[in-house]
Amino acid sequence: MNVVHAPLSQFNRNTRLFIAASAIFALGFFGIQTLLRVLYVLRLGHGPRYVGMFESAGAFTYMSMGMVSGAMGRRLGIRRTLLLGGIVTAIGMTALPLSEFVPPWAREFWPIVSNVATIAGWSILNVNLVAAMATTTTRRNRNSAYALGSATRGAGMLAGTVFGGVLPGLFARVLHQNLNMPGPYRCGLWVGAGLASLGLIPLSLVGPVEPVASRQPARPRAALPLLPIVLMGVYVCLRHAGWATSQAFWNAYMDTALSVQTSSIGLITGAGQVLAILASLLTPRLANRHGNGWLAMISTLAVAIGLIPLVLIPHWTAAAGAQLCVLAMSAVWLPALQAFQMEMVDSTWRSTAYGAVSMAMGLGYGLVSLAGGYVVEAAGYRVLFLVGVVLTAMSVGPIWIVLRRRSARAAQPDSNPGTPGDEERAI
Repeated sequence: MNVVHAPLSQFNRNTRLFIAASAIFALGFFGIQTLLRVLYVLRLGHGPRYVGMFESAGAFTYMSMGMVSGAMGRRLGIRRTLLLGGIVTAIGMTALPLSEFVPPWAREFWPIVSNVATIAGWSILNVNLVAAMATTTTRRNRNSAYALGSATRGAGMLAGTVFGGVLPGLFARVLHQNLNMPGPYRCGLWVGAGLASLGLIPLSLVGPVEPVASRQPARPRAALPLLPIVLMGVYVCLRHAGWATSQAFWNAYMDTALSVQTSSIGLITGAGQVLAILASLLTPRLANRHGNGWLAMISTLAVAIGLIPLVLIPHWTAAAGAQLCVLAMSAVWLPALQAFQMEMVDSTWRSTAYGAVSMAMGLGYGLVSLAGGYVVEAAGYRVLFLVGVVLTAMSVGPIWIVLRRRSARAAQPDSNPGTPGDEERAI
């Protein structure tokens, strides 16, 4: 079955609303906000060390909110939790460009506090969105849903990144300021916050998220598979730590070390998003052929290889090529990881399992972001990127162990390769 070009009509209404909300938030949050926030912080007079603290504060927030976000979804219900996450995200995004107007005693930590609020909201939204899509899809179309969600999110990021790249230049002319001043970036960030807020509209239209009765015989609730979740946590922590060297510092590297214009940074990142959209659409076909776990592992290796030009060649073309590779492979990796995680556990534990993975993401990203600023000041960007290559390559070990364990269990005569409680679901 070819599920790569799956139409939206195969999904129920709630799944389509989840995909739409993800795309809209990506436009403002992943697109405009992610491109401009570090550049804005630099224009406020801060250096790489502060950028590292700024990024790590958000990452550690995402880590600490992982399990909390899953628990909120179970206690408050998916719809209310998603709306709460979206509102908090929008408030945090709006607060960052207020950094110039707060009292002088608050200006040093205001960007960090606003980033903490933004990422806390995003954790609440994202953790429960992944679990909700697992509930509102079937085993047959779940890979397609995650891949389509990744593709539409990539389209939102593409539009936001390209648009965000030209916003500072437009506002610079309107404000009669140059691009070394924070004003043009501040206005661009407010545009991003406004666009992301539109994602609350599809979330407000979501109906009750409840699985229907199983078509398969009822099974007892499965125990939490602790060892696989721990191994996946180690894998994701190392992988995200390596990826963070590029994600957290690439914009700053292009801006300060290579003197690349903001519009060019936006265009390069936009080109990467085009590749990411195309790559994510291939995910279901590759997953059907090789498995989601295998695809996550191979795409991780590809990220490690993609970071190597940043180490060897201090030129914007090498940095651009590395960014294109990392964005494309990350677009393959995320839906494969999400589907693999949902396959590993009983439906009761899905929010818990993805919450644990989210904690691992935040821990890896946060540690490297925090230390990365000091590494840049002491040894330069190329040493930091070398650390990224090593950490990403090391992460392959834990997921390889998980895949070997699953293969061994599947080979046993009395084993059942199906996921416990993985029934056909609809709203």
